[in-house]
Parts: sequence; C-alpha cells; structure tokens
Amino acid sequence: MKKRRGRRGFWWWSWLLALITIGGTVGGFFMGKKQWDDAPKEYLATAKLSFYVRDPFVPVKSGVEISTSAVADENEAKVLRVTKSGDSLGEIAKELELAKKWGMSPADVVTKLAAGLELDLIKERDELSVNATMNDPVIAAEIANAVAKAIPGRIKSIDERNKIEALKQLEIEAQPFVDEDFEALSGLKKALAAENINIEPGPDVDWTDFLIFPEVLSAKLKWDSAKDLLASTRTGQAEYQNYWAKPVKPSFLGEKAVAPPGFVGPALKPYQTRWSVYGLTMGMVVGLLLMLVFWKLFP
Repeated sequence: MKKRRGRRGFWWWSWLLALITIGGTVGGFFMGKKQWDDAPKEYLATAKLSFYVRDPFVPVKSGVEISTSAVADENEAKVLRVTKSGDSLGEIAKELELAKKWGMSPADVVTKLAAGLELDLIKERDELSVNATMNDPVIAAEIANAVAKAIPGRIKSIDERNKIEALKQLEIEAQPFVDEDFEALSGLKKALAAENINIEPGPDVDWTDFLIFPEVLSAKLKWDSAKDLLASTRTGQAEYQNYWAKPVKPSFLGEKAVAPPGFVGPALKPYQTRWSVYGLTMGMVVGLLLMLVFWKLFP
C-alpha cells in the first residue's frame, strides 16, 4: 500500500518538473533577447580606392612578365604594410581624436584600429577596399575614409623614396667605372703634356699625328677601354633609368564610406536558441530536484 501511495505522490509532484522546465525554456528565450540587446554591435564601413602602384621592375630581355594574380606584389605589399603600421594608424587616431572619444591610451587605440581594419586588394580591377569594423557606424565610416584618403599620398611618397634609393644605387654601381675613366683621362693628359702636345682629349680630336708617341698611344688605349666600360655600364642602366622616369597613374578615392545603417555580427535567433537550451537544462535539473524533495516530504 505504501508503494502505491509513493508512486502516486511521485507522479503528483512531477508537474513541478514540467512547469519549471517550461518556465526555464521561456525565460531563457527572453534572457537571450536581453543578452543580444546588450551585446556590442559591429558596423562595417567600406571606402573604395583606385589603387595604382608601380609594378616591380622586370627586365624586358629576361622574358619574365609581371604577375597579374590576386596576390599583392612586393611594391603593393609594401604600401599595404605601411598603411597598417603603428605610425600610420597613430596618425589616423590623432586626426580623428579617437583616444579622447574612446577613453583609451594611444597604444590601445592603435591596437583596436589594427584589429578592425582590413585592406582587400583586387588586382584585376586595380581596386582597394578599405574596410573598417567598429562599434560605432559613424566612426567606422570616418576611419575608412581617413585611411583611404591617406593612401594616394603614401604611394607617391614611397615611390619617390624608392626612386631616389634606386638611382643612388645605380650611381654607386657605376662609380668604379667613372673613377677608372677619370684616372685614364688624367693619364692621357699627362702623356700629352710630357710630349708638349697642347690639346684637350675629346671625340673631335684627330689622334693620327699623336699616336706615334708610345706613352700617348698607351694612355689613349687605356682611356678608350675605360670609356667603353663606362658606356656599357650606362647602357645597362638605361632600362632601369627609363623605368623610374615613367609616371605612375595616380591613385584616388573612388567611393567614400558612409555610416552603415545595419550592423554585422550577432544575430538574434542564435542568442535566443542558446539561452533557451540553458533554461531548459536548468529547468529540468531544478524541477527534478524539487519533485524529488516534495515526493519525499509529501508521499
């Protein structure tokens, strides 16, 4: 008889399990809505830039063509790397007064900027998308536009610096041949002076009457050899000189970013589903415990 009463009591108090489980599920559903409302929203703003960077130098005679793959070449990669550097982002942060707006240190602002900035290069269209993902839609648009606006000037600056360094390197490579030409010419002038020949060596000089002197002949041959080496060096450098003489098509901001009307990131449904599962689990555990307690107290 006790066993029958206990079984009836068990099922009598089982309504607690169903009630609390249902309540936990519904409560979790609305709790998920609250969590979603409180979750930080991210807004994506995009500015598009016509992105023209000098192609890497490839000698024509080598037969090697410049790649048109989607991977940034060395010159483009340098521009993108400098754009996302701490110095460049620090300038953007200072311009927009982000440290003051966000209440953060300059270093933390740069870190946040770097995390929210993405540069997407489409080589086939010479287009660069500057994507800024931030918690504020207006600031996201301001950052995207500020970064895109700074890139054309940065490309020009990097290109000019590369040009100066490259031309300087050419001069360094040619300097031994310039020195050799100068020394050979000085030697020829000394040989002429020793024979009391008062002429200035040059392309229009008729050397027929002067090469009978052995010292003059030797010095003249040495000078001719030095001139040929220098001319050959300059000819080899001409292609590179022409490369740097060509202007680069200017980059410009093609499409300004605007404050996005909607956010990206968390969706409502996953939040509510997750918290409903939490509520269901908690309701089952609590309901089962209470059911067992009441069953023992009121069999």
